[in-house]
Amino acid sequence: MKRNYYLFKHQLIYLLDSGLDFLRREYVRRNSDTTFLEFTAQNYYDFILKDYIRKKIKNQINFILNSGLLCIDHINDGAVDPDYLDKIIEQKYPEYASNDLSLLHSSNNHPGFSELQTISRLTFRVSIIQTTYILSCNDPEVKTYLQLMKKVFPTKKESQDALNSIFSMFNSMVDCYEKNLEIITIPFYKPTFNLRDFQFVRLCYEYAINIIDEQIDELYPEEE
Repeated sequence: MKRNYYLFKHQLIYLLDSGLDFLRREYVRRNSDTTFLEFTAQNYYDFILKDYIRKKIKNQINFILNSGLLCIDHINDGAVDPDYLDKIIEQKYPEYASNDLSLLHSSNNHPGFSELQTISRLTFRVSIIQTTYILSCNDPEVKTYLQLMKKVFPTKKESQDALNSIFSMFNSMVDCYEKNLEIITIPFYKPTFNLRDFQFVRLCYEYAINIIDEQIDELYPEEE
């Protein structure tokens, strides 16, 4: 379990930092109409946004991984015991939600907020389930992250299905925002926040999907 935990967490942090680098490039590019604005955007991202976003997402990663560890001894017939999973979610979700940027930056008085909460909770649940399967792998021959994934998800379809179960949650969240832009309550976005700005968030999401697709192709070259 320690081996799996380390391999998986190391990969997730790598993806997080890779995504933050992409986010910086896009953020600066979209806020550089003048030299002064570009300088301001670079400094704002480097000294405020990056650390804030990284801390919140890293906390979420830790909550998911640690919850998955607790569920390993509660796998019955290849599935996590739903009653125990409900118990873990009831205990751990408030901490997870306190670091969920989609909830922190949305108005809880908006009619769409309950939909975001539902998506957030389902994302946490699905992430724990997939993480539990990954952490429970006991093959002594596994040495790398890719070997771990190949052992847990032997086929490309199984891997894609596992990822899609999570990505579908994020896709629903982005769709919810695009339908309800006024739900956002980040002060420094107002009054300039508009659909064009949110398309930038969609772009970052699609970047993550592309990175994962590349890794899947690397993992299952024989299924090309």
